[in-house]
Amino acid sequence: MNRIIFGDNLEVLRSIATESIDLIYIDPPFNTGKNQKMAKIKTVRSKNGDRAGFQGNKYQSILVGTKEYSDSYGDGYIDSFLFPRLQEAYRVLAPHGSLYFHIDYRESHYCKIVLDKIFGRECFLNEIVWAYDYGAKSKSKWPTKHDNIFLYVKNPSNYVFNAFAIDREPYMAPGLVGPEKAERGKLPTDTWWHTIVGTNSRERTGYPTQKPVGIINRMVQASSNPGDSVLDFFAGSGTVGESCLKLGRNFILIDNNFEALETMAKRFSGISNVKWENFDPLPFQGKKKTVVQPQDTPDFHLLASAATYIQSDLVSDVEGWENSPLFWVLGLAPAAKGKLGRHLIATWCVSNGLSVDRIGNKDANLVVNGHRVATKFSTLWSGGIYKFQQIRSVGYDYLICLGISPNDAHCWIVDRKTILTYATVQHKGAKGSEYWLTINPDKPEDWLRDYGGSLIDATVVLKRTLR
Repeated sequence: MNRIIFGDNLEVLRSIATESIDLIYIDPPFNTGKNQKMAKIKTVRSKNGDRAGFQGNKYQSILVGTKEYSDSYGDGYIDSFLFPRLQEAYRVLAPHGSLYFHIDYRESHYCKIVLDKIFGRECFLNEIVWAYDYGAKSKSKWPTKHDNIFLYVKNPSNYVFNAFAIDREPYMAPGLVGPEKAERGKLPTDTWWHTIVGTNSRERTGYPTQKPVGIINRMVQASSNPGDSVLDFFAGSGTVGESCLKLGRNFILIDNNFEALETMAKRFSGISNVKWENFDPLPFQGKKKTVVQPQDTPDFHLLASAATYIQSDLVSDVEGWENSPLFWVLGLAPAAKGKLGRHLIATWCVSNGLSVDRIGNKDANLVVNGHRVATKFSTLWSGGIYKFQQIRSVGYDYLICLGISPNDAHCWIVDRKTILTYATVQHKGAKGSEYWLTINPDKPEDWLRDYGGSLIDATVVLKRTLR
């Protein structure tokens, strides 16, 4: 069973058995001091568009989402961040195992010293230079258009290197080597010329710093055998997992970035032999925290499953609950559904850079960036509607309503005054009235259109309203 684990990779590494992994590839943060960010846009035909297209048609660019993560670790990057993780990588690596460490010019010299210390200088096999020619070029210095990949083995007398399984390259002068060699091609050297994942590439997931599957395939083919275990504990977009699926290896992918989870959920959607696991409590901030038990608890299982619905343009052929990965949610008790919804909403807020404190009262569930927030969760009822019930009239500033259907998710962030204007009275209690709200996600009321809809629309509202 292939595994995708959401959690702190150091803690997860400590749980992996000693000498159980045949190959490790890691592409850690490069400590650039910046946020790595990738914008996703779509184009629609428009007379006043900002782009020219086929036959003179004009198109308007629309931002539909961004993915980003912080890549700033400061002076502690080597000693505090990398060193303990590389020590664990060495421990879990099999006696015949290999490690590929992918970095760039900023930290490569420091990283090699650390790797020499952990593995031993005699276990350094290659420095691979991955060269590409894409994107902006500096005019104040030589443009930096390569990454460094260090290859270390645990035992320099016993390691895997399948030279004849590697994809081959054309000879520069095929006429000088004869037709047989020219047709077969040559074994790549330690300098790899391979383009990055282009903006229009079919590989493109939209995740910042995604690496092309071609260079990952080369490493997996060379340094592992079919059936071996391959580990990537900075998994990002999950390219190592895709390579392993194609080449018949088993994989373990680890990451603690929620946007990486979203990307991998979409990338591996519909693949049955992938197990999703949670290793950490949900990332609430503040003094009071809600702790979710590791791995197979329903709360996080929903989070992992629902990530397949985060992108509004995700194509799905699921038509009914019986075919949905979330079918089991329908059997939960109302209180359990409410708790599950709170966890999902809180994690979504945190993943969008908002601070979240959990508060335990019946009027509001969360404090998001200083705003008291009540949460409501609903699965799609018969007739294609969401019913958000028992909405209180006091105690909160905003209400977040999250709904999931067999093949989509919707969310609305509404201020209390507006909710009380349009919601329907449910009953009157000692502390004031309670209300309920019915929403058809395909035909929402006009007043709701500025408060959300798809999760991408709701993310814009979330950041605007609760900033």
